[in-house]
Amino acid sequence: MPSLELYTEDLLPVTQAARHARDVVTEACVRWDLDHLTGPATLIVSELVSNVVDHAHTMMTLEISRHDSFVCLTVRDGSSAPPIPRRDSDTTTPGGFGLRLVAFSSADWGWRPEPGGKAVWATLALDESAA
Repeated sequence: MPSLELYTEDLLPVTQAARHARDVVTEACVRWDLDHLTGPATLIVSELVSNVVDHAHTMMTLEISRHDSFVCLTVRDGSSAPPIPRRDSDTTTPGGFGLRLVAFSSADWGWRPEPGGKAVWATLALDESAA
């Protein structure tokens, strides 16, 4: 599944990383004439990058790839700990809904172990009717 086009950006594990990631994904959507994906794509990368800042505390790489029928948003970090979505029954801990937002906003999402860490990814369908 080769990508048609690819953007990558290395990010520091700092609060401002999420804003920079939103800017990068917005630029990709504009260049690819996918304005309808800007909203969900910026939400997804913001959540994925914020999770690295809040939990992994490692350098990360944002990758945005365009394929024939979808865009894939991937964040790689240096932690091997799997992402754990918040359980519905956990109502006492503040926050923790980021992965649920990713799941709701994307066509699909998941994670995979990689050498030196993991990659968390989400896809968005290019065709609005397929979303």
